[in-house]
Amino acid sequence: MLYRRPRGVNDILPSEVGRWQQAEATFRELCRLYRYDEIRTPMFEDTELFVRAVGEETDIVGKEMYTFTDRGGRSLTLRAEGTAPVIRAYLENNLQGQDPKRITKLYYIAPVFRYDRPQAGRYRQHHQCGAEAIGSLEPAVDAEIIQLSLRFFSKLGIKEVTLLLNSVGCPACRPGYVEALKSQVAPQLGQLCRECQRRFETNPLRMLDCKNETCQAIMQNAPVLRDMLCPDCAEHFAQLQETLDVLDVPYTLDPTIVRGLDYYTKTAFEFVAPGLGAKDSIGGGGRYDELIEQCGGPPTPAVGVGIGLERVLIAQEAANAT
Repeated sequence: MLYRRPRGVNDILPSEVGRWQQAEATFRELCRLYRYDEIRTPMFEDTELFVRAVGEETDIVGKEMYTFTDRGGRSLTLRAEGTAPVIRAYLENNLQGQDPKRITKLYYIAPVFRYDRPQAGRYRQHHQCGAEAIGSLEPAVDAEIIQLSLRFFSKLGIKEVTLLLNSVGCPACRPGYVEALKSQVAPQLGQLCRECQRRFETNPLRMLDCKNETCQAIMQNAPVLRDMLCPDCAEHFAQLQETLDVLDVPYTLDPTIVRGLDYYTKTAFEFVAPGLGAKDSIGGGGRYDELIEQCGGPPTPAVGVGIGLERVLIAQEAANAT
């Protein structure tokens, strides 16, 4: 019998490995330059880690995780995203040390597993490189993560990258926005796609980034979260924009950037590049100041980014940069 690889996964053949090695080496070198240390976490974690960190009502937890029960009756899940395992390792191994003011800077390159419809650069096993800066509230750290990512793309010859920037607020200001959003959308609820009708009750912010044309038209009239930020979030976002301006990093404000994970607070961003079709994101991230406390640690601010390596290589090829 001739066996074939499972749907949604790929072999990386000897003729292709060189490009992968170049991209990985470029990311590692940049992370060393910015003083990020490499971390390698297990391929699977306790399922509850992803449920608690990512959010029970997210698509990742609700539809996409590869979860199994081992012989000891424990529920385990293949790595569904990069940040939660890093935070678990950070807490379990006391990587913050004895200095509460110390910023812990970590990076990883690892496979990620999602049960989703395979498409260009988005496979059921794909690969991420990511960086996490843990322990600072400063917008300058957000800007550093963004600048590191853009330098990575540039070094691979991907010049046409657009930074989409937003603030998703915090637990103090987000509930008021959610109520305003639902009030605005409620009269047209029946016109939304079935998924957005579900999100209306379970995860309203995700309605903003729906790709359905009817939903997008309805959301054009939705209130803008940036207009309803609390003073702390508004000041943080203003300082981030000022820092990016000083660094000469161009960006586009986009109120639909909310990301697909519940742990984001304040800053949210995505990088998009040509050559990838309708879903043109090659990476993204944001701030997650509540996540470490949710995972059992002390209140600790943090910000990070995740970049899809398959999508980066497609964008690189489209830019004739190979």
